[in-house]
Amino acid sequence: MNITDKNKEQALLVGQSRENLAELINLAKTAGVEVAKLMYFKSEKINPAFYIGSGKLAEIKQEVDLANLDPVIFDNELTPAQHRNLEEKLEVKVLDRSQVILDIFAIHAHTKESKLQVELAQLEYLLPRLTGHGTKLSRLGGGIGTRGPGETKLETDRRRIKTRISRLKKEIKEVKRNRQLQRKNRKDPLITLVGYTNAGKSTLINLLTAADTLVADQLFATLDSTVRQLLLPIGFQVIISDTIGFIDRFPPQLIASFAATLEEIKQADLLVHVVDSSHPDLDKQIKVVNQVLYQLNVLNKDIILLFNKIDNISAEQITELQINYPGSSIISAQTGQGREQLIEQISALILKNMKVINLKIPYDKANLINTIHQTGEVYHEEYLNNHILIRGRIARIIADKLKKYQYNQQG
Repeated sequence: MNITDKNKEQALLVGQSRENLAELINLAKTAGVEVAKLMYFKSEKINPAFYIGSGKLAEIKQEVDLANLDPVIFDNELTPAQHRNLEEKLEVKVLDRSQVILDIFAIHAHTKESKLQVELAQLEYLLPRLTGHGTKLSRLGGGIGTRGPGETKLETDRRRIKTRISRLKKEIKEVKRNRQLQRKNRKDPLITLVGYTNAGKSTLINLLTAADTLVADQLFATLDSTVRQLLLPIGFQVIISDTIGFIDRFPPQLIASFAATLEEIKQADLLVHVVDSSHPDLDKQIKVVNQVLYQLNVLNKDIILLFNKIDNISAEQITELQINYPGSSIISAQTGQGREQLIEQISALILKNMKVINLKIPYDKANLINTIHQTGEVYHEEYLNNHILIRGRIARIIADKLKKYQYNQQG
């Protein structure tokens, strides 16, 4: 590959094949690195000391010295020992796939919440890699360029790093508590968009709700949850939320630190799994997302499998997708094609999940009647001496909150 930008760091990428390195190339570019060279290795036996064999290590060293390449990026997660040994032998910065993803998250973290979560993930990744680095520590900690927790933090000792991690966890715990309070006051059903990174979730939420969420054709362009309201044609209002995009071999530190954000998925009444229909490896991407949903224990929820970007594929490819994935839906978030059909499908599933209620509401709680009218359908309403009888159908989230007013209707 030709070097096209001398001002950027010139990286050498190491992986098992060009196919496997395709995503790492995009990750490196998103992180602001110029990919100057690709090298491949056979993975029949992993070297516990250097991950790769001595012959391949010598070959990489030669390339690094001849072309002045730095950093060297591996498409696999390296152990702390492998990381340390490779940097000592190659005498340049060595990164692995997880560190590049963490670095991209650092670029795109703009709110206080996302910055806290990213810093926690980075420090927990780096902590086991601190021992023995000494003066080389700053080279490991800086990530690509000068991003990441930063040299000043990483030059401190392990005790201070652990103290910082502890403080971050407390702050994130407070974030989680605030989110729980917000969810407790939520009245409308929650629909959460999930999907592989760059599947078009931000464009879709803009299409559905006329929002102004950032849209960029790059990996992990948005990290912060976007929450918007949508009034369905059936007269019910729902909340649409976006989440961080997933990726193959998603760093476990990110899943742990973004637990408060990912909680939106667990609390959702309906998930919309957005897929880039034009991606050559969409089957794998679907599996990766489903694996994360499995880890979050949410595969039992109603899930709409939605193939986006159909304006980029042929009619024959659309037909093939619908055959291979029966029950799936199609849309172009860019052009709006398929929007009404998706809203109809969402409406049908919301109606299906509505719960019939028979409530006996005391007059000092009469304000609940307005909530029921605004969020559901009322079949019968009767004002008696001491209470109000109301029968209707409302979202399960509201029905659960009004459970203590439930009564069994006779006859």
